[in-house]
Amino acid sequence: MYQAASVYVQKLDLPVECRYLSCSRYSLRLPMYHLNLEEALDYICRDSIDADYTKLLNRAGLTAQEQTQVLKALGMEENPGTKIRYAQLPHIKNALRQCPVFLELLRQHSLEAMPPLAGYLRQEGLLDGVEDALVDSGWVGSMQRTLNQLLTSMGRTRPLEGYYWGLYELPEGVERNRYHCYDFSPEGQLRGKVNFNNNVFEAVFTAPHGMTLGYREEGGTFFPVYDRISREKQTAIETLEGVLMGYIRQDACQMAALEGGLQRRRVRKLLKLFMTQPTREESELFGSLGFCDDVLEYGNRCLAPVMTSRELGQHHVLPKLLVQTGLWKKEIRETAWYEGSVVRSTPSGSYHLLQYRIYKYLLYIRQMLRWRIKHATGK
Repeated sequence: MYQAASVYVQKLDLPVECRYLSCSRYSLRLPMYHLNLEEALDYICRDSIDADYTKLLNRAGLTAQEQTQVLKALGMEENPGTKIRYAQLPHIKNALRQCPVFLELLRQHSLEAMPPLAGYLRQEGLLDGVEDALVDSGWVGSMQRTLNQLLTSMGRTRPLEGYYWGLYELPEGVERNRYHCYDFSPEGQLRGKVNFNNNVFEAVFTAPHGMTLGYREEGGTFFPVYDRISREKQTAIETLEGVLMGYIRQDACQMAALEGGLQRRRVRKLLKLFMTQPTREESELFGSLGFCDDVLEYGNRCLAPVMTSRELGQHHVLPKLLVQTGLWKKEIRETAWYEGSVVRSTPSGSYHLLQYRIYKYLLYIRQMLRWRIKHATGK
């Protein structure tokens, strides 16, 4: 995204300087855990594909030995890899809230991570008083809120503005007018949300390095600490980046001649075809990309795995609704790009795609109604 933005800024002669801020949800959240326990628990106990106790405690920054201590205190030391269902998460969060061993370890790791993060943000100019803004893919706007809280505690007085591809929802208590959306917003654009897949977007527009785990100081300079990444994955990302940048340079040359609304409709049409109606070649190539929706990247699954007819059927409307309400107790095989999995798995998947599309409509209608009711009542 940074490379693409730099091309558009240059071609359109915009008075903007693009800078790359190395951060992740994890690298920003961990140092803030000790300031708000409830928000920390919400984040640690969020749902993700194939979540288990080890992954939840990894989000807290605990070492393997410390995780054993916590699981022993909770009486769960024999099953750290047990898959966690969505309906179990509130109970786990309550157990962690009442575990003194966990709370103390969480506090220690959070306090240790704060100074290098603050040093890095100060070094990168976020306290210089110049006009700036955060640009990111989006989805829930939590990173902007976290950065705002941290920068305010460091003395920044002007709230941070954020510009996003799209937002499904926003955190509690934020100023709505500080969050700017290009494609879809929490209030509407139902069809746009159904025709979009944020997992595919993230898998394609990713940096050729590991996730930011934290920061270190060396000789008075602060550097991001990246997670390890396989050479194979790095090569694949760099190859994809080269192809995309060629397209982006060509698009930037034509963009000035297009009216803004026309440009947006063109992009939406292309993304809809790719994300919801991929060809077999597209689903094979992009569906095999590594992907992880967890706070930390594990890199052990592909974006769109090949699935059996039974596994595909588990993502139809009724099973998905039963899972979300906790009435379906069986484990289902997840996929980050269902449409890609359908095309990879069967030559006649139109019924699967229809069922999933109906589910997405219901999901986003419910999400939008909750947003509107909440803000209409001021709650």
